[in-house]
Amino acid sequence: MKVLKFGGTSVGKPERMHSIAQLISGSERKLVVLSAVSGTTNALVEISNALLGGKKDKGNELIEKLFQPYHPFVNELYKSEEGLKKGKAIIEAHYNFIKSHTTGNFTEASTRILLAEGELISTQLFQE
Repeated sequence: MKVLKFGGTSVGKPERMHSIAQLISGSERKLVVLSAVSGTTNALVEISNALLGGKKDKGNELIEKLFQPYHPFVNELYKSEEGLKKGKAIIEAHYNFIKSHTTGNFTEASTRILLAEGELISTQLFQE
C-alpha cells in the first residue's frame, strides 16, 4: 500500500484537486492524506487566538473572511449540480460548526478541535 500526502498548496485550487484525483486513480491500494487548503490553518489559528482573547466580534469577522474564498472554490471544483449541492453543504456545515465556537467558553481544547477543521474540509470536498 502506498501512503500519499498532499500539502496545502497541492489542494489549494480546484484544478490541483482534480490533478490529485488523477494521480491516485488506479487499482493499487493507497492511503491519501490531505492538508488544509492553503491559508486555512493560519486563518484558524487567528480565529482561535481572537476567541481565546475574548474577541468574539473579531473571531466572527475572521470566520467570514476564511469562508469567502470557499464559495468560488466549490463552484469551480464541482461540475455536476449534485456535486455542487454537496460541496456547498460541506462548506455550510463547517462554517456553522466553526461559528458555534463564538458563543460560550472557548478553551485551549476548543482550539485543537477548531484547528482540525481545515483538513476535514479538504478531505470532505475531495471525497465528493
